[in-house]
Amino acid sequence: MSEKLKKILTIALFLVIIVGLALLLYFLFFKKAEPVAVVEPETGEKITVRLPATKESWENMTISERLQQGLPALEWPSEQVTEIIEPVQTIMPEIDDVANGSRTWITPISDDPAKGATLAADGERNIYYNSETGQFLSVDNVGNKKLLTDQVFYNVEKVDWAPTKDKAIIEYPDGFKVMYDFETDTQYTLPKNWEEFDWNSSGTQIVFKSMSDYPENTWLAIAQADGSRPQPIEHMGENADKVVVSWSPNSQVVAFSSTGEARGVWEQEILLIGQNQENYKSLIVDGRDFEPKWSPQGDKIVYSVYSSETGYRPQLYLVNAQGDQIGQNRKSLRLATWAHKCTFNKNGTVIYCAVPKELPEGAGLVLELAEDSRDDFYKIDVTTGMVSFLAEDAMGGYDVEEIYLSDDETYLYFTDVNTEQLRYIRLK
Repeated sequence: MSEKLKKILTIALFLVIIVGLALLLYFLFFKKAEPVAVVEPETGEKITVRLPATKESWENMTISERLQQGLPALEWPSEQVTEIIEPVQTIMPEIDDVANGSRTWITPISDDPAKGATLAADGERNIYYNSETGQFLSVDNVGNKKLLTDQVFYNVEKVDWAPTKDKAIIEYPDGFKVMYDFETDTQYTLPKNWEEFDWNSSGTQIVFKSMSDYPENTWLAIAQADGSRPQPIEHMGENADKVVVSWSPNSQVVAFSSTGEARGVWEQEILLIGQNQENYKSLIVDGRDFEPKWSPQGDKIVYSVYSSETGYRPQLYLVNAQGDQIGQNRKSLRLATWAHKCTFNKNGTVIYCAVPKELPEGAGLVLELAEDSRDDFYKIDVTTGMVSFLAEDAMGGYDVEEIYLSDDETYLYFTDVNTEQLRYIRLK
């Protein structure tokens, strides 16, 4: 081999060695390790895998061993890759279809505003005034509707149904009032100065306040359902605001009056007024703003009053209200709500009440303080006075305005203040 050829081979070998060393240095010190792979499971949940080594074991490895295991060659990562993340199982809270003392589904019947909603005469359907269309309708639990009359009544402010549900007193914002008979499609105009109506149990007569600018002409009176044959019962004078019109189902009492003897700052004597100057026993109540509701038999009332002891919040009481038993067996139900948020069952053995979750101090004095309150529902045994929690709305709750039961006590119906929509809770 010539000297020239040897020199060429030596130079070539040297270049090969230099290139090899350069590549080795590149792989050892400059090329970054492949990142740890992210595995996408079939469920779509993103799972990242932990490095197959601890920092301590990595420090004891050679650079070559680290590269073989796919680990960083020169620097342990500052943020360690997280462990495998197991999918979090979402547990839905249990919601009852039937009220049983916990969260319960409340079912809307229709999206109509249902002013003056009440149970129809058949004990199953509901009747109400739709303030958007001006129509009176009946509706069943699945939303099937029927017109009660073809006549349209625009801008009705208040509806007072007769217990027979075939008649109603309809009031307008300007003071105009009519009694409408849905059986005969007949309308009767009532005097504008007649206010605060209630019906006898047969729907044949009404009781009301006959108001005047002059106290000597202010009377509690009764009349026939069409407004004919008015008859004064008691002269109210300047005490009209102390009289609560409320015709008892047994027809004995037509109103209450808080004009009894003074008995201290909060205790009041409530007089029961009949049609014929009867001398009934009175009720003694521990508070102001007396608001009553009769049992279907007329033998008991549930009422609300407020006092300083209750933080000026309304408090419910139950008491006998018939004959010699008037005022007997009074029970404090220890529920802060108003009597109009309560309803008796058909037999008068159970009361169902909507009770605000939270009621600010002074809500009995200033009703606006209770605006936007949310109600829970309670059940009261009339015989024992025992109160049990019935249900809370699964979706947050409503401020109940009207409340009543189906005759078979399967459904508890109500409308709320804000939407006036009709809803129900299943009781069985």
